[in-house]
Amino acid sequence: MNRQILLIALISISLQALSVTNKCECTELVQQADCTSDCTWSTTDSTCNAKTSDCTTLTSQSSCDLVNGCAWTDSTSKCDAFTACSNYSVTVADQCNQKDSTCVSGTSNSDGTIPCQTGSITCSTFTSSTDCNFKVPNSTSKCYYTNNQCSSIDVSKCSTITVQEICEFLPCKWTSSSNTCAAQTCSDLASTANCKTVSLDDFSGVNICTWSGQACTDAVDVTALSSTNCYSSTSGYYYWNGSACTECSGSSSYSYVLAFIGFIMMVMF
Repeated sequence: MNRQILLIALISISLQALSVTNKCECTELVQQADCTSDCTWSTTDSTCNAKTSDCTTLTSQSSCDLVNGCAWTDSTSKCDAFTACSNYSVTVADQCNQKDSTCVSGTSNSDGTIPCQTGSITCSTFTSSTDCNFKVPNSTSKCYYTNNQCSSIDVSKCSTITVQEICEFLPCKWTSSSNTCAAQTCSDLASTANCKTVSLDDFSGVNICTWSGQACTDAVDVTALSSTNCYSSTSGYYYWNGSACTECSGSSSYSYVLAFIGFIMMVMF
């Protein structure tokens, strides 16, 4: 009986979804082909390192304020490293928050400029969907205009989201019959090209997927992956170490998700 219980337990463990929470740091990558995005490859010593941003090379407000740590100064028409909210004045109120997440707009000056100041976004202060939707009061909330008011929506998990547009904007799925949001599953991915990973409900990591027969299913291991697809097929959560596909030991993916969401929202809204 004990052996049967042990066997059942081992089978159960082996069939569990393969969940990981750490994305690769640039310095973990040993192949030039994997050293992309925010990383740069050194041909001198064949190493991969994180890209560094030189704010002074950015020549417009839109490109400057999208880079973390950089901020555009209207009075000089130059981009430099962000200093303090109070050092900036803008002509469009939303541009204050683009300088840094700790900045909000103050009261307009007589010349039409708007001083920035340290503070946080309060959803209830917005009176239209244009001003309200997708503003970011904090790392786990988004503003959304509904029922004639701007409300704060909890986006800490797919399952806490109550607005379809926000649910579908994030890596979640909306079920119209129940008006609920949930994390995607591998079976939701309908093509081999998309069958890579799905986000966990709380965005802390991903489940690894694999294509089996005619469907995308949960992967139980990554032994079938090679040097050419280990990194890309796991969305950067595994890397090829020279002989095998290996789990990354870098930073928690939650910060990457937040950064991505913030970037996309600034671009789109």
